[in-house]
Amino acid sequence: MDAISLLAILVLAGAIVVLFYYYLQNSNNASVDKFKSQVYEFGDRVGGAHESMSAMGQKTAGVGEKMSGMGDKIMGKVKEVPISTDVLSNRIDAFLDEKSDELIKDWDLATKTDVDGLEKRMDVVTRNIDELEHRFNEYRGYTNKKMDSLDKRLKNLEGFEEEKSSP
Repeated sequence: MDAISLLAILVLAGAIVVLFYYYLQNSNNASVDKFKSQVYEFGDRVGGAHESMSAMGQKTAGVGEKMSGMGDKIMGKVKEVPISTDVLSNRIDAFLDEKSDELIKDWDLATKTDVDGLEKRMDVVTRNIDELEHRFNEYRGYTNKKMDSLDKRLKNLEGFEEEKSSP
């Protein structure tokens, strides 16, 4: 077992002791007295440590009073905090509704209307590109036929010229 594991075990044991202490402070006195008597009996059996346990109980009694006072302070602060965040959410929504036009303008945000307009323009452009591509392919076919026709005529002319120049 390395040092970190040992430290983790000690921290957990300390947390259990603290939780047990708070449980004893908050539980009813009859069960606490019964538990204390059992602890004292066990202490007497082990070695007569009853005096040290009662001394320790007297020392920790003041600490318990201080801790319960602290708990009341914490609970008082917690009671001021709203349980749900609905109030805060409603305030934020109201603020955004009031200032939405300003925020859109300041931050150059796109609205649903802007996006819808852009989508419509994109559809028109896509259709236009498809039409242009179709027309270009027709034109290219027509131009290629014309080029072939011109090539044939040019070869005929070159062949005619060669016949004249040869004796």
